[in-house]
Amino acid sequence: MLKNNKINILLVVFISIIFCSNNEKEYVILVSFDGFRHDYVDRIETSYFDYVEKWGVKAKSLKPVFPSFTFPNHYAIATGCYSNKHKILGNEFNTEMGRYSYKDKSSVQDSKWYGAEPIWVTAEKNDIITATYFWVGSEAKIGGYYPTYYKNYESGINPYAKVDQAIEWLEYPVSSRPRLVCLYFEEPDHAGHVFGPNSIEVTNQIKSSDDILGYLLKSISKIDIFDKINVVIVSDHGMVDVALNQVINIDDFNLPGILDEKGPIMSFKVDSDMDFSINELNIPNVSIVPSRNNNNLNYHNSLYDYLFIANEGWMMYKNEHIKQYDGKLPVKGMHGYDSDYMNMHAIFYAYGPRFKENYKIETFELIHIYPLLCELLGLNPSDNIDGDLRVLESILK
Repeated sequence: MLKNNKINILLVVFISIIFCSNNEKEYVILVSFDGFRHDYVDRIETSYFDYVEKWGVKAKSLKPVFPSFTFPNHYAIATGCYSNKHKILGNEFNTEMGRYSYKDKSSVQDSKWYGAEPIWVTAEKNDIITATYFWVGSEAKIGGYYPTYYKNYESGINPYAKVDQAIEWLEYPVSSRPRLVCLYFEEPDHAGHVFGPNSIEVTNQIKSSDDILGYLLKSISKIDIFDKINVVIVSDHGMVDVALNQVINIDDFNLPGILDEKGPIMSFKVDSDMDFSINELNIPNVSIVPSRNNNNLNYHNSLYDYLFIANEGWMMYKNEHIKQYDGKLPVKGMHGYDSDYMNMHAIFYAYGPRFKENYKIETFELIHIYPLLCELLGLNPSDNIDGDLRVLESILK
């Protein structure tokens, strides 16, 4: 009888341990390497990306939203929405509300610009602590919430210091420990712009990104909750070479109206006093599409009539820009083009207790990452998102 009681007690303890283990909260680290094109890992040996691929999930590529710029896509990752819903239409843009610019802290930190609910707000509303080390939107009080811990953007921060801060957050006592940590790294985007995507400088930044990932994985392995951390690794867009022989002087076409921005896309508002038909306009290597309620691109800006979208690798400038650049382009690499171009595609990897091992998936749109993060954190997604968890259900155990 005593023996049976001991067995029963051990059985209850064993079941309790299993139950507690299975129900213990898991953590998510979301990592972004800005401008890391989908095929960069094929250029050199990337031991740590390869490790995650072997022991986790890798996508063929990650398709950005339009336009394929940093701010619209980081916010699309965070919200699960296309730009016509989340309202961040570029790194810099004008709307009827005024001008938004990544260079202007007052607009970056103003919640009026952010038209959808990011993952940290969804989590905070459900009493889940979050932390961000530079992520688009996290400096603004959206829906009444900031991340519990966040950093205002500064350039030049040592990337290893960012990892150290993330690990420090994850070693906080449970009562103050974030279950979601978002980390942003500026490279290889900067090198891609300055030197071009096929440069040795970009190759060096690919190696550097791999080293940073390795440092993160090794740092995770040293903390008590290492086996409860899911890591999702993404980028926001790719990069393509640009050159002087693929520059369009938009002023050559004597357009009757207002032209804004420059580079891969421009916004055009027709002068209402002029007799002008857009159907008569033909600009080589440029597509002209509606700016308002553009369902093909999931884009909407009511301030303008049309969007001019350059073919991949082409750039549009006005006379004033061309004179200013004095025969030299300010960049050797660019993005922002139609998201269907493979050179605009980004990366997706995932690794941790919730993810299958050595599992490959086809290209998918990055709007589906938000509902995946919700699933990992045990949250119901915000209403009216564009992303769908069913797209990524197969990667989960």
